[in-house]
Amino acid sequence: MQYNETRTPFTPGVQALDTTTLRALAAELPAIYAETDVRRLPQTFVAALCRLVPGESHDVVVHDTARGHRHWFLNPAAPEQESLVPGFFANFHEFAPAAHRRRTGTGAALALSDFVDAPGLERLAIYREFYRPLGLSDDLSIHVKHGDAILCASVMRRRRGFSTGERELLNALRPHFKQAWVNAEAIGSLRACAVGQPAAPAAWTAEPLEVNFGLTPREAEVLLWVAQGKTNPEVAGILGITPHTVRTHLERVFAKLGVETRHAAGLRAMEVLGLPG
Repeated sequence: MQYNETRTPFTPGVQALDTTTLRALAAELPAIYAETDVRRLPQTFVAALCRLVPGESHDVVVHDTARGHRHWFLNPAAPEQESLVPGFFANFHEFAPAAHRRRTGTGAALALSDFVDAPGLERLAIYREFYRPLGLSDDLSIHVKHGDAILCASVMRRRRGFSTGERELLNALRPHFKQAWVNAEAIGSLRACAVGQPAAPAAWTAEPLEVNFGLTPREAEVLLWVAQGKTNPEVAGILGITPHTVRTHLERVFAKLGVETRHAAGLRAMEVLGLPG
């Protein structure tokens, strides 16, 4: 599908940020750099987005292009919203900012409304299957690339349109997100070396659980951590959701696996993942 930009491009930079916004940005940086667990970092980024740019939904997606794995971190992290994520990726070819990024290589802030008007958006399957059920009409996102992985952070709204200041604020966050990501990976490697253990193997991912058990991405992530002995509050902290939401996901996992306890569910996961018992 061919798209045309509906705004005048501008040169990204922090010159458009006023003093109040710069102070708000500076206030978020200590928390961003303090998180040294790369697994928790996306939730830290989401929390910063929530405080800096208003919207009805905020998210971070980490896409491992080498393995084809995607991990989505949402706020709010309601099961109802997470259940719509497969519909988004099934129609990702209609997401115009992604096509523009592939063509230009830019990671700067782009909005859905930059490429498609309201009537055009309503004709798209990605709108009908993801945005409309959530009452959303626009999506402003940035991309950060690190090695074989791409991190996409976005703010979604009911109303269309984002200001130049909001775009510049996301652009100003981009280098900090990348540096915090690099730092966290380096610290994780140093910790692993210090205790004489290798980093977690690539096989420790949630995707095999999705395929084998028919789980949603979030259900698979919850089961992955349960299989590693994490409690509900610990899983909630890792994934940036509430313990109640973890329990809801586990109830659905138990039903799909035909088990009644977290221990039994963990054993089923280990059969697929080969995790040590």
